[in-house]
Amino acid sequence: GDSMSSNVVIMRAARIAKLGARAGRFTKLVKLLRFLPGMRETGTDQGTAKVISSRLITALSTRVSCLIILMVMVMPLVGMWTYPEQDWSMKSFLDVLEKTLVRQPHKFEWQLIEFGTFYDDKDYYPYRLSLKNSGGGFPENATRLLPWVSPRGPPSRATNTVRLESDNLLAEFNFMKPHQLDSLMNILLLVVVMVLMVCFSLVLSNSVAAIVMRPLEKLLLQVRKMASTIFQSVTDMAVAVKDTEESASEDDSEGDRDQQHHHHNQGTTFGNETELLEKVVQKLAALSEITMNKSVVDAETMEGLGEGDRAVIQGFQGTAGAELHVWAESEHSDRDEDDDSNFESILSAQRAMVENAGLSLDLLNSVNLNPLELDKARNHAAAMYFVGPHNHGVSVDAVTMASFLEVAEGGYNKSCPYHNWFHAIDVTHGVYRLLRICAGDAYLNGSERFALLISAICHDVGHPGLNNTFLIETAHELALRYNDKSPLENMHCARLFEFAGQPKCNIFAPLQKQQFQEVRKTCIDAILHTDNAQHFAMIKEVQMMYEVNSEVLDASREFYAEHPEEFPTKEAVDCFRQPESRKLLGKLMLHLADVSNSMKPFRICRIWAWQVLEEFFLQGDAEKRLGVPVQALNDREKVNRPFSQVGFSEFLVAPLLLAVIKVLPPTEAQAEQMIQNTKTWQNLWLTETRPPVPEAERKAMADRVTKLEAKFMDAFITNE
Repeated sequence: GDSMSSNVVIMRAARIAKLGARAGRFTKLVKLLRFLPGMRETGTDQGTAKVISSRLITALSTRVSCLIILMVMVMPLVGMWTYPEQDWSMKSFLDVLEKTLVRQPHKFEWQLIEFGTFYDDKDYYPYRLSLKNSGGGFPENATRLLPWVSPRGPPSRATNTVRLESDNLLAEFNFMKPHQLDSLMNILLLVVVMVLMVCFSLVLSNSVAAIVMRPLEKLLLQVRKMASTIFQSVTDMAVAVKDTEESASEDDSEGDRDQQHHHHNQGTTFGNETELLEKVVQKLAALSEITMNKSVVDAETMEGLGEGDRAVIQGFQGTAGAELHVWAESEHSDRDEDDDSNFESILSAQRAMVENAGLSLDLLNSVNLNPLELDKARNHAAAMYFVGPHNHGVSVDAVTMASFLEVAEGGYNKSCPYHNWFHAIDVTHGVYRLLRICAGDAYLNGSERFALLISAICHDVGHPGLNNTFLIETAHELALRYNDKSPLENMHCARLFEFAGQPKCNIFAPLQKQQFQEVRKTCIDAILHTDNAQHFAMIKEVQMMYEVNSEVLDASREFYAEHPEEFPTKEAVDCFRQPESRKLLGKLMLHLADVSNSMKPFRICRIWAWQVLEEFFLQGDAEKRLGVPVQALNDREKVNRPFSQVGFSEFLVAPLLLAVIKVLPPTEAQAEQMIQNTKTWQNLWLTETRPPVPEAERKAMADRVTKLEAKFMDAFITNE
């Protein structure tokens, strides 16, 4: 039993070696599995995670194998200095003494001396030999020598005694020094194992850092760079996180700072980047949701609508795209400093012209202007004021501009109840007010503002009072000419530049070639996006613009709530001056002005609603005569006028305004007016409809209006 316990270390080492060898053979078998059918990678390009995982497994398994091999080699070395593996001397001497005592007692003394002297040079030795039984019939000359005691003495601890027995003798050996050496070797082995484990832990840590952490740090650094291009506010976010951490660390003692400095540098950097990554992912998720949604109106609401309402909404679907231009400070104003005095004189002349026509600047700057209530001279004066150089800085000769406006007015169809010259003045007024209340001169250069105002003048020129769907279905000349792609809007753009091509109407003459190209692109892009088929696509663009720059735009809204006269903030201006933002804001202002009837005071809103419905009804009459399907809102015998206006505001105007007020908070007043008008239309629907509206429909309508108002109230509350 004692000999077996002394070899425990060697047996454990051998067992570990066997396990290591078996593990090595098993890994080889596993590697062979990759040659079996269906076990190979399906593609040549592995994901980053797979590559990192494969490299990490290879590195760790190699290093762990080396650790096992080292331990297998080191552990037997420790046993070289311990008690011999096979020592039969003690048993052999005891057997010899037993036989000598029994057979040759006269030689027992000599054999006993040999027994003692044999172990003189050993660390272990017999210190006592005695008879097991006092009797036994042995000769006295032999028994008198027992018990024999070695002069080297017994061990100080009984646990260091090893006892061997024969039939008549009991030998006790002192194993104190071998046991001490064995304990020392065990301690040394533990120290060696601990050192190996620590060293290999460092090696494994470095391997993980090289294979995983460093690539991850590079990836997160790339995320930071990508985030800065995804949304401008990324730097502000990182600074805010850093400032928060610095303010928190200032409360710690100097000693704590010294101790935690290294961990802070390692932990917070990684934490900042992962937090930033989380925000970027949230941004991308929001953008993805906006992009993937085919309709701004949710499916549940669509399900509850009638066929007519669904048809109207589907008619407002489409796509968009265009070229970009870079903002330049020099473009912010097309006037030189020397022209400031001329600008003041031009502004004075414009005011005098307005007053001489019997108009007031207060009326022109307010929402109460209604071109339908003005005569030709006053409308002409209002148009001259809206497109005047004081609003954009482009010096156009007044006579040339007057001629251009006269030709443009003549290009409108006087028989159209809605898409006529009065509508052109109304939309131009809308663009003028949006540029004014939203500080358009801070982010749109003079050429862009000039292009938008001119586009408003001609955005519906030549309109026949029939929509694109009708032209396409009847194979109209315009639909054939423009391949069914926004035929009306393409025609409006072409007519604009035809007018400007006349020498007496060349309002673009003062522009340099590059300026003219920019103005032309802006006009075309803005007018083409007045096509209702682009409506929901534009809403998504505005939503995406907000999501990408939400931190900056939210801060701008908060600042506007406290200081409305100082809109927009510097950060918002930087955001708006980006090429994509400027292009979007330009076409947004024209489109918003084009559908702004429901945002005007109800007296004016109602007049325009009746005009547009009458034009729809005239088209419906034509559709009936031609035998083509009558479009939604075009059948004068079926359409309820107040009810149709509630749907127009709820499903078309409201989604656009909900997106716009987050970007341009000065438009909140228009949103509030639209909600009030919707409630008024609801009351008219209840009081004027004959026969009276059933209770179920009343409740459904009330729920719709309440839900609409709640959406805007939530948007307004966010700003408070």
